[in-house]
Amino acid sequence: MMNILIIVVIVVCILALIGTLLITRMLDDNYERKKSFSSLSYIYFLGLPAIILASVLIWVFI
Repeated sequence: MMNILIIVVIVVCILALIGTLLITRMLDDNYERKKSFSSLSYIYFLGLPAIILASVLIWVFI
């Protein structure tokens, strides 16, 4: 079971890396530092609790 979880983590990390590289290639003529910081804040404040919740649920039920 642990091997499957490790493989899932590796696949997710690779997909995240590919997505990040594809997004950073695009040039944004309307780049605003304040807007970018706001978007990142939403990602961290909403994404982090979701990741923690999913991790706890996986830990409890598996």
